[in-house]
Amino acid sequence: MKAWINGELVGWDKATVPILSHSFGRGSAIFEVVDIVMTGSGPAFFGLTEHVDRLFNTADLTYMELPVTKEELIEAVLLTARENGVKSGASKFFAYYPLIEFSALPQNPQVDVAVFCVDYDLFNIKQEEISQPVDVGVSSLRKLHPDTVPVHAKVVGNYVNPFLAKMSMKKKGFEDVIMLDTRGFIAEGATSNIFFVKDNALITPTLANILPGITRRAILTIAKDMGYDITETDISPSDLPNMDEAFYCGTLVKIQPIKAIEGKTVGKKCPGPVTCALKERIKEILSGDVSQYDSWLTYVK
Repeated sequence: MKAWINGELVGWDKATVPILSHSFGRGSAIFEVVDIVMTGSGPAFFGLTEHVDRLFNTADLTYMELPVTKEELIEAVLLTARENGVKSGASKFFAYYPLIEFSALPQNPQVDVAVFCVDYDLFNIKQEEISQPVDVGVSSLRKLHPDTVPVHAKVVGNYVNPFLAKMSMKKKGFEDVIMLDTRGFIAEGATSNIFFVKDNALITPTLANILPGITRRAILTIAKDMGYDITETDISPSDLPNMDEAFYCGTLVKIQPIKAIEGKTVGKKCPGPVTCALKERIKEILSGDVSQYDSWLTYVK
């Protein structure tokens, strides 16, 4: 397998950094993960442009000067996917400080960029399995406050917070986690945004304290086009027993139904009718057969 690093395709064994590098020791690397789907016209990235835009926004929020343009990065991602013959999988790309540093701030401004593209089979990932309905718990660990770190940035250090929250739920026997913000309202999952359905309408947290998910944005557009009412608002844990449906959304899972929260079943059926309708519509879009959303797909070849 090949990785793209600073303009050169190299073997994965060359894709390394010193343990004393700033981005390893301080969690300062930034990254994105993009889905590669098999369409009727061949492999394609879903939302590649949007993910690259978000990486550059993260770089701005974390004061990192990237050594590539958006166009150069897109070409690098496509080249790496072609080189590795990826048909159904994902790309993960990073920008990071690679040099050994002991200080809190990197003294050398060098930033490297690395791109990986892999088939899910390489890691034995089956999307139909990781998207199965889950029992979840509400973590006592709160989502990082936007006044402490830029929560809209996809920076490695931010993920210690949801990692610990999900680990704590696993130890309690749950499969995933719902995180609250510091005000006590629903924020998101560990690595997914969250939606609820009540009376055939969608309800989701505002962007105030969550990562602006690319899949979340797509679902908002698709649901609106399908005629569903949508409300972005603060959601209290006390509202959860009244919800008819609930689901996570994210790059890898797309839509993942939530069947129970803290041991209490959500709605009468899981997945519910709205969740099923959205899952089916996204499946159609990812097949490349819906011209209305063709701009969301970037074909590998």
